[in-house]
Amino acid sequence: MKLKKILGITGVALLGVGVLAACSSKSSTSGTTYSNIYGSDPETLDYITSIMGGTKDVLTNGVDGLMEADKYGNLVPSVAEDWSVSKDGLTYTYKIRKGIKWYTSEGEEYANVTAKDFVTGLKHAADAKSGALYLVQDSIAGLSDYLSGANKDFSNVGVKAIDDYTLQYTLKKQEPYWNSKTTYGVLFPVNEDFLKNKGKDFGK
Repeated sequence: MKLKKILGITGVALLGVGVLAACSSKSSTSGTTYSNIYGSDPETLDYITSIMGGTKDVLTNGVDGLMEADKYGNLVPSVAEDWSVSKDGLTYTYKIRKGIKWYTSEGEEYANVTAKDFVTGLKHAADAKSGALYLVQDSIAGLSDYLSGANKDFSNVGVKAIDDYTLQYTLKKQEPYWNSKTTYGVLFPVNEDFLKNKGKDFGK
């Protein structure tokens, strides 16, 4: 399928705009209709850069992060199927579930969701000066230096795709609550090919 068929970047097909959605390959809600009332319209479809409530309410229904909160508020795996923490508490390693796909607004499979997509997402957040960077810029090793320009090589930032389905974050200091930050849009995945194809139109 040609990239030009992909018109947007988020999983909000009901908005009537082109979308890419990161969704599981299985659905138990086929044929079910859900309704919701939103207090405001999203100002962008770029879930990585926006901190507006109206945007978050809409777009996080279409793209998942490593972890999510269940109906009781407990953190449970989402795109990540498992994770481990180093003895010093500074390195978090996540195993990405296989079979999660990016879908177009037409419901066609576009690509697999991989660990690299999370690296791409954070780099996009940094390069686009996401309003949500304050949540992680003092947490992830090397990120503050990249944002300030002291380091211009993003590969020195503490986020790595060890392989297609293994993602690793290195923190500056111990944060027992780190996993809760993976539920924020600033740490969500972005498909690199789609991002490059859209350029400045990403999220429109």
